[in-house]
Amino acid sequence: MDREHRKVVICMLALGKPAYSLAAREALISFLRHSDFEIYVTTDPDSAALLPRSPRLQLNLVSTTSPSSRATGFLAKFEALTWCLERSGAEIVLQVDADAVLVRPLAAHDVADALGDGGMAMVEQTGIAGSAMGRHDFLAHYRNYTLAFVDGSLAAPREEDFRYFNSGVVIARASELRRFLDWTTACLRRLPPDHAIGGQMVADQDYFQIWTNTLAPERRRELPWQWNHCRHWDDGFPQQGALIAHFSNFCNGPDTEAVMAMHALVNAAQVPAVPEADKPAALAFIVITHNSSKVIGYCLDKLADLSANLPIEIIVVDNGSTDDTLERITRPGVTILRNMRNEGFAAAANRGAMAARPDHLCFLNPDCVMTLAAAEAALALVEAKPEAIAVPDYIDWQGERTAGKQPGYSRVKLIADILRSHGKVRLAERLKRLSGYDCASWNWPLAAALFIGRGCFERLGGFDERYFCYMEDVAIGFEIAKRGLDIVQLDQVLPHFGQHGADVVPALRAQMLGDARIQFARLHYGRTFALALTALRSILHGRWAVKDVLRRGRRAVTSTPARG
Repeated sequence: MDREHRKVVICMLALGKPAYSLAAREALISFLRHSDFEIYVTTDPDSAALLPRSPRLQLNLVSTTSPSSRATGFLAKFEALTWCLERSGAEIVLQVDADAVLVRPLAAHDVADALGDGGMAMVEQTGIAGSAMGRHDFLAHYRNYTLAFVDGSLAAPREEDFRYFNSGVVIARASELRRFLDWTTACLRRLPPDHAIGGQMVADQDYFQIWTNTLAPERRRELPWQWNHCRHWDDGFPQQGALIAHFSNFCNGPDTEAVMAMHALVNAAQVPAVPEADKPAALAFIVITHNSSKVIGYCLDKLADLSANLPIEIIVVDNGSTDDTLERITRPGVTILRNMRNEGFAAAANRGAMAARPDHLCFLNPDCVMTLAAAEAALALVEAKPEAIAVPDYIDWQGERTAGKQPGYSRVKLIADILRSHGKVRLAERLKRLSGYDCASWNWPLAAALFIGRGCFERLGGFDERYFCYMEDVAIGFEIAKRGLDIVQLDQVLPHFGQHGADVVPALRAQMLGDARIQFARLHYGRTFALALTALRSILHGRWAVKDVLRRGRRAVTSTPARG
């Protein structure tokens, strides 16, 4: 069969932490845009919700379990390749990491030409950015760690014949890939599950190294740098002329900055989607910003993507940002309400709700990533149950999951939070074991993405503007319970970067959070208890003598914290 008609498919792995699925989303958009290949993705159900929708995407949904070692996630690439071969019937597979972006058009004949008559092709990694490492050092690592762990009887080639290939981009003929996977399967069965030697992880790349340098060097081909232009070793990244830009973070997974940079590269020449004006919006997204320039563009791009399938309104209320947030939110399809100073979350959110036209609202943090599946599920629920409030679960950058429906705040929990915020973690954990730590009689919605009908929101009186920042969602949970309304936890998970929504120094953030907790204590548990919390916080700060605490604390709990 001639090179024009050889079947080429793409294989990708996106498992576990949301960093990988968010990076994979950008990577997949780029390959869908610049090629016509089918793409076979091995992923988990939570990650799948973040990926773009396309008939060219074939998903292999697998369950995630606690990894037996750090290498487990990387070695899952072999399972992804096996599934891709079985399902696709491809002659050539282009395996790309989830943090690799295709920056210009790619056709099947380009892939076939790059592989030539070889069995497997990769780009040589020539160094590590910021270090003097080169081929000699990589060869020493290959001998002392890779071969020593996998098979000590195998020999390394001479330095001039050795290539430290990077497996972020691999082109492989199907027949070669089957032989390679048969060998790796046999290795994995006999090797220790920790996949480490001398403190060094042995992962997928090590197996590709052995195959192309020791077991089948005659069938390897070397790709030019443009096929895997890597941030981890190439200077001046990203360079003009690259075909695939690889945002590798040296086995640490994509970081926030890498995902944002991938998104910027993918969308560099694209006009952002604009919600259709001829359809009445079913749902208003209300986003509150304050120096949120690092994340707001990404947040709004994801909302604009939703508009192709769901009629929405986007409102951004800016709380006196002094960075370039306003520049990033000024775009078609976004209504901007500007406060000249920081009025606090509650006041800004209420202003956004008053300006919204749809009957259903979503208050969304700028560092929370919305998905179409979550928006559709929440809208269906609040339409069917007008007295219900809907929240998803959240997953942070490290893969830690947090329930969107939280148990109510007790006095004990408030004390524990004050202790924890001042480094008394062990004592706070002791309090957490007490039976009265959580209030079972009510719940509150973790409002990084809170869905609610307008009528229900108005019945609750909106967010309590006596809170400047933090605890507004706890307070509204108290009101929800008092009125006999319901909080429903959706079967959806949204990535939440956490503490990226506003650029606030940690000390000020801790101060505002402490103020909000004391405000909640005063409004719901009385001034005496609020005075006690104020005294505890001040003593933990070591700022005042007890006598001064009592005198100053009385003033603190009889007035609302100042805004601004």
